[in-house]
Amino acid sequence: MFSGKTSRLIELLEREMLAGRNTLLFKPEIDKRYDTTYVTTHKGIRLPAIVVSVDNDGVKKIKTLSEGVDVIGIDEAQFWDHDSILPEVVDSIASMKKIVYIAALNKNHLGIPFKTSQEIIARADQVYSLTAVCAKCGEDATFTQRVMNGREVFGEAIKIGGMESYEPRCRNCFVFPSVEDIKKLNGT
Repeated sequence: MFSGKTSRLIELLEREMLAGRNTLLFKPEIDKRYDTTYVTTHKGIRLPAIVVSVDNDGVKKIKTLSEGVDVIGIDEAQFWDHDSILPEVVDSIASMKKIVYIAALNKNHLGIPFKTSQEIIARADQVYSLTAVCAKCGEDATFTQRVMNGREVFGEAIKIGGMESYEPRCRNCFVFPSVEDIKKLNGT
């Protein structure tokens, strides 16, 4: 988080619009942090979006609506279910000579890769890996630490939040969950 993924997505889509291409932007319905119908950056930059569910019905809606456009953008792709058909569908859309831009986190707050993001990255023609600035030491941050009252906390894989709930961290400052934390999360 806080690496500029959504800013970059919006920038790329605006460029495509300036080139005269028809574009559509999609956002997951569960992401209501800043706005319910716009993809919005932490800095308040925004573009209107079509809101879709994070199940396979939402993915089918993306595929159907993409038929009449040149370019699609999808924000926060990590929120789609781990068994989602999103990777296959965006791969098929790209194979129809359409441009597909996707913004997603690669790992959750436990440091574990999101399956949907992994699948999308593996199928991509190009991957831009952005980094944030570590909230602790200022180095490049590739991890997202969930925090509450300044302390690291662990919980469900997906919890929507912003600066009040997450910090960017480098590998050295990131606090990995303990074996006990993982057992609690798995109910064992």
